[in-house]
Amino acid sequence: MGRCILARPSVGRGARISQELLSEGYDRFYRDFDSPLMRQIRREAYGDDIGQHSWVTKQDLESDIARLELTGLSRVLDLGCGVGGLLAFVVGLTRCHGTGLDVSTSAIEAAQKRAASLELETKLTFQQADLNQPLPYGNASFEAAMSFDVVLHLHNRPALFREIRRVLIPGGRFLFTDAGVVTGLVSANEFLARANRGFTQFDPASFDEHVLQETGFEVLDVIDRTSGLAQTASRRMSARLLHESDLRTLEGDAEFEGEQRYLGLVVELSRRSALSRMTYLAQEAT
Repeated sequence: MGRCILARPSVGRGARISQELLSEGYDRFYRDFDSPLMRQIRREAYGDDIGQHSWVTKQDLESDIARLELTGLSRVLDLGCGVGGLLAFVVGLTRCHGTGLDVSTSAIEAAQKRAASLELETKLTFQQADLNQPLPYGNASFEAAMSFDVVLHLHNRPALFREIRRVLIPGGRFLFTDAGVVTGLVSANEFLARANRGFTQFDPASFDEHVLQETGFEVLDVIDRTSGLAQTASRRMSARLLHESDLRTLEGDAEFEGEQRYLGLVVELSRRSALSRMTYLAQEAT
């Protein structure tokens, strides 16, 4: 099995500091997440604003929901839920019970407000948690788990997958995306620039499948969504340019220009198939 390729690695006390800085960065981002400006940019970038903050589109999520086979009695865990938009969308369609975890307190507060605004308080629960630590739930607590574009920012993927398997019922399903799969040549400078969200692990093709199997999952499906990633990143970059003046006022010149460079790099790496975004569907192997 290939090894993860690390960018900005940190261990011990450094790992704690890295996670604290990451949380602080997300806290700043989520404070403005539901402003009229950001909602407009999401509509222009994604077509539909469902409270997404990564590379997820409404169309892909609708397809993923069907793969999880959720019912009104299902309990689904969203790892790295952000402001809860994706989980609220899933619960709204299926009427299942949703639980979201995120490291950012600002994100959790925004998620709770979103649940209230959608009148889904009885169906949605949100909790602040560090996903690098054991999950705060008992064995067999959920029928399904999902995580979108989060696993590449965590320190110990096998440990996380074992925890997910533990909290799933026998035969429970796990769906996640990984936007850091190395499928071509990437320079050291490109790795560092692509890892501007903080601690990041880039992994070779088939790594996720091996880890899933080693931690007690059966891989049911793998979907290449790299072309969609390139399109979404390009649309996000264009939408931000349309609101450049407002964003420069909000973010500052350096942050605005840095984000545009980051999105441009994501487009470039995706179009040349150097870094890919994959969706994995797995089932707890009983």
